[in-house]
Amino acid sequence: MTHLQEEFLSELKSKAKLTVAEYAALYNKHSKLAIEHEKNNGASEPKAKAMGDYYTVSVLSDFVGNDDLIDRIMALQ
Repeated sequence: MTHLQEEFLSELKSKAKLTVAEYAALYNKHSKLAIEHEKNNGASEPKAKAMGDYYTVSVLSDFVGNDDLIDRIMALQ
């Protein structure tokens, strides 16, 4: 899964300052990719969703580093 996390981090770093909505859109895009990856590797739907969300939110939290901003981004999910 690390290649998907690296792609997400790279995309976050390549953008100038993002709005909350733009962060949420990137989160949604990469979360869907991670979920599909997990399903393609044999995970059940619930497990794929849990793992895909976990991988994606971990990258976002490390990158943003602001709990209030994370809460606002996640509220748009």
